Amino acid sequence: MTMISQDMHIDRTPYFLFCLFMFATLSVVPAVLFGQGIRFTGSSQPIEKRTSATFFSDAAFTFHDRFVIDFDLHVPNNSTMGYIVRIKEDDQRSIINLHYEKEGGRAVFRLNEEGKANLITFHIPLELLIEQHWFPVRIAYDLDKGEVELQIAGKEIKTAKVPITSPYAANVTFGRSDYMIDVPSFSLRNFRIGNKEREIVFPLRESKGDKLHSASGEVLGKVTNGTWLMNDAYHWHKHTTMQSSTPSGAVYDPRTKRIYYVNKDSISIYEIQTGEQRHVRFSTPCPVEIKLGNSFIAPEVNRLYIYETHYTTPYTGPTVASLDLADFSWRIESSDYLQRELNHHAASYLADSRQLLLFGGYGNMVYSNDLLFYNLHDKRWSKAPIRGDSILPRYFTSAGRSAVDGKIYIFGGMGNESGQHIVGRKYFYDLYRLDPSSGKTTKLWDVDGRDGPFVPARGLVIPDSNWIYMLGYPEHLTHSFIKLRRFALQDGRYEALGDSIPIYSDRISTHANLYFDPNLNKLVALVQESDDDVRSTLTLYSLDFPAISASELDAFPGSGTRNHRGLYLLGAALLCVGAFLYIRYRRRKQPDPVAVAPDAPTLPEQPAVNRINLFGDFTVLDRRGVDVSHLFSTRLQQVFCLVLFHSAHTGISSNLLTHLLWPDKPKDKAKTSRGVAINNLRKVLSELDGIEIIYEEGHYRVVFDAVCYCDYWRLQQLLVEGADILSPEILYVLARGEFLLGMDDPIFDKSKHDIESMLIDRFEKQLAKSRADKDWSSLFRAAEALIMVDATNERAFEQGLYALQKEKLENRARSFYKRFAENYRRLMGEEYKGSFEEVWLRVTQ
Repeated sequence: MTMISQDMHIDRTPYFLFCLFMFATLSVVPAVLFGQGIRFTGSSQPIEKRTSATFFSDAAFTFHDRFVIDFDLHVPNNSTMGYIVRIKEDDQRSIINLHYEKEGGRAVFRLNEEGKANLITFHIPLELLIEQHWFPVRIAYDLDKGEVELQIAGKEIKTAKVPITSPYAANVTFGRSDYMIDVPSFSLRNFRIGNKEREIVFPLRESKGDKLHSASGEVLGKVTNGTWLMNDAYHWHKHTTMQSSTPSGAVYDPRTKRIYYVNKDSISIYEIQTGEQRHVRFSTPCPVEIKLGNSFIAPEVNRLYIYETHYTTPYTGPTVASLDLADFSWRIESSDYLQRELNHHAASYLADSRQLLLFGGYGNMVYSNDLLFYNLHDKRWSKAPIRGDSILPRYFTSAGRSAVDGKIYIFGGMGNESGQHIVGRKYFYDLYRLDPSSGKTTKLWDVDGRDGPFVPARGLVIPDSNWIYMLGYPEHLTHSFIKLRRFALQDGRYEALGDSIPIYSDRISTHANLYFDPNLNKLVALVQESDDDVRSTLTLYSLDFPAISASELDAFPGSGTRNHRGLYLLGAALLCVGAFLYIRYRRRKQPDPVAVAPDAPTLPEQPAVNRINLFGDFTVLDRRGVDVSHLFSTRLQQVFCLVLFHSAHTGISSNLLTHLLWPDKPKDKAKTSRGVAINNLRKVLSELDGIEIIYEEGHYRVVFDAVCYCDYWRLQQLLVEGADILSPEILYVLARGEFLLGMDDPIFDKSKHDIESMLIDRFEKQLAKSRADKDWSSLFRAAEALIMVDATNERAFEQGLYALQKEKLENRARSFYKRFAENYRRLMGEEYKGSFEEVWLRVTQ
């Protein structure tokens, strides 16, 4: 049980000690805890679609003497202008706002006393803010002096007099506020407000909904028309698609934030920050005959290099050429010809030595494990010996250079010990470290491909000393999906991150490249596909970094994720030590009455592969952990659910399935539609292990093996087995959201009613039992769970308040009341009939 002190008086010595432990805790808790943020839609959209985020609109915190507002801001390089934030106090007339606009090449921030005067102005080079991407903003109120301070992007603090007094209950609104409708496009993260007595932190790590939660999980604000940036760390953003009718190459330049897509006659350039695209035709064509379009950028000379290692017909022309990215003129670099077919080799450019490193590749029925260098100074290819651990011949391998130690890392691929293709091939999931100066290789680890065969795409990202990031996909499938994976450099532990990217992998020239832009904090993926090894399509994607897993996407508000559990526990332990020392100190002075808070159960994790969720958003993860929900059309979802709901018995008859889904079609056409739908469903489900659709005696049903998890199926099992209705497994299923969320077709009304009735009956029995046993923790959890199923259940609401009253937790009860009343108003279209005080009095009598 959690012990909560009711005495809030602060003695400076233990307070300092507690803050010291708090600082230590925050030092070990991962930075990812502190948020992704909200993207604000500005004046480019109609007024009703502009974003507004209001903090403390219902219950503002009152500050004395001084308080500080901190947040991080990102402003795009566009022409929008308007008010970023507005700060007011209901009992004081002075309203402060921060206005932003662009003048020439400068960003202009003006802190104003609304309707009266400009207080402070900052002029900052826009180039500097774009380079920083995110920059800090601090607004400090000195209530005793009647002053406000402003600091932006670490610049010198500026101060102005303003008519404000202590105490001050701050109401803070970002974006559209009342009649202030001029809003720029911007992004907000890491919002904090407080002073030395207390600070309220908003991680802004929500991924959906309109509620703003503090770090403790309390709802303290609301956002309208906002876009949660958390999703940008899970869902790949598709920027654009470009096409070339001739062989081409593509590369991303993190310095200029540009993607270059080049063929013999022209180059297409895409600006990833602005979305601007332009096409330049060369005055003279590329001197190299482009076949595969192998390319890289030498940033020190601002040139793009194209190279080829093999031609199928006799060739005597240049093999390496470079393009000046300022005037787009070509220069022949070399005619040194390797005459080796090295399809899907690994490559990494070493700017410090001005060399291109190649490893591996396939051609002429042979796999390579040669280490090759192209020297930009002497313009020749050379083969270097490998010292240390040998690397077996392979292709579809990948390489990248560490930003920490400067070493080259080589991962995976396909090949064999002999190097002869005719022997057969195997998949490698091993990692080697190569010192480019000495040629020494060290094998770090070799792991199993537990989630199915895949090969790495080009480009490894090694941003620190802990992790290596790569794209991987099963190249043997024509229509495949690319998945981002993160491996631990120390031991090879790995997990899938983000959703998937489609790829047509039927041709040898099809490939994908991964880049990391540390300035934008983004991963950039270039997917180049071809259906004839001549023409190609280039699709550009980006993902915010650090990328997150499916479990992390919906983890806030809630418990920590699997990946950071150890750090969270360490942080919690430090907090406990600090709290213990503080309480012991206080008890030497006077005894503290305590209140017991209801226990929160430890929620289990659902499988990361072969998983189907029908509670909350319809979600399907395949055998590799890839989210394939998008493969289920509305019709396939309907077919799957109807078959599933009848599978506990004999299944659903083909006639009933046809009648429910195709009632108006002629019999022959309905039969054809049913057959097509079943075949498509089976095809999609083949991406998972442990599940199949079988047809017996005119009935369809779903059959599960133990390796496949379905929350609905598992919940039915638990209820039939008589499991504790408050078991963490059941509560976790329900916490995902409404059963069949968004599937409002009347054909599911009975299924929804049946499962909801069963749950309501079990929870109501638990309410009665918990109250009889005077188990207030259990009573509150049962009430909360019942409200998850039946959001306007007044009996559950009152029993929850009763439990909190018994625990003497009135503040928590107010929050519980507020959530219930909001849901009641949203669902019933009217206000709840009693105020908190009235209901609180009623349940305590």
